Amino acid sequence: MNHLIVIDWSITASIAAIVAAVVGILSFIYAIKGLHQAQRQTKLAEDSLKAATAELALTEQQLKLTEVASQQTTESLRLSREQVEQMRRADASRLQGMAPRVVAKMQPISSTVDSYVLTLHNSGATALYIFLTGYQADGQIMREFIQKLDPNESHVVQGVITNGPAKFLQYVRIRAQDTLGSKYITEYRSLGGTLAYPVFRTPWIGSDVLPRPARCSDEVSWDVEHFARNPGQEDEPTESGFDITAPA
Repeated sequence: MNHLIVIDWSITASIAAIVAAVVGILSFIYAIKGLHQAQRQTKLAEDSLKAATAELALTEQQLKLTEVASQQTTESLRLSREQVEQMRRADASRLQGMAPRVVAKMQPISSTVDSYVLTLHNSGATALYIFLTGYQADGQIMREFIQKLDPNESHVVQGVITNGPAKFLQYVRIRAQDTLGSKYITEYRSLGGTLAYPVFRTPWIGSDVLPRPARCSDEVSWDVEHFARNPGQEDEPTESGFDITAPA
C-alpha cells in the first residue's frame, strides 16, 4: 500500500520568512556595527585633523615669532654695524684733522729787490720730518730737511733764491709726516713768484670706511731720483696716467 506525503507549503514559506528575517536582522546588526566603527574612525580622523590643525597653527605661530625675532636680530645687527661705521668714520675724521699741510712759496725778499726766496709754510696740524727736494732755477739740486713745523709756522730755505718772479724751481717735492707717522706729500712741477700748481697727496686714512684718496701719498707724480729718496723708506711708484703738467 502506498503512502502519499503531502507537504504543507505554508509552513515552508513561514520558515523561509523567519530565516530571511534573521538574516536581515543579522545584516542590520552588522551594518549598525559597521556604521559605529565608521563613526569611530571618522571621529578619530576628525580628532587627528584637529590635532594636526592645532599643531600647524602652533607651528605657524612659532614661525611668526621666529621671523619677528629674526627681523629684530637683523635690525639690531644693522644698527650695530651703522654705529661701528659711524665710530670708524668719526675716528678717521679725527685722524684726518691731524693732517699737516706744508706748501712752498717764492716770496719777495724785500720791496726794493727783485729777488725771491723759497719759504715753506704749514697751514695744517703739526708736521714732522719735512723733506724738501727739487731743482733750483739754475739746475742745481735742492735738498732740505726740517725736523718739525708747528701749525702756521714758516721756514725760509736758505740759499734757494731766484732773481725775478719768472725764474722757476722744478720738480719740487715736499714730504712730511703727522704725529702718528702718516705720510703727506706736496708736489710742484714748477714753482715761481707767479706760478704754483700744487698737488696734495694724502694717506689712505680709514680705508675700511672711506674711499681711497684721488691723490694718495703711496704714489708720486714723477719718478723718484737718487737725491730725492726719502731716508729710510722705499721709493714711491709713479701714479699711472697722472698728468703733472695739468693745473690742479
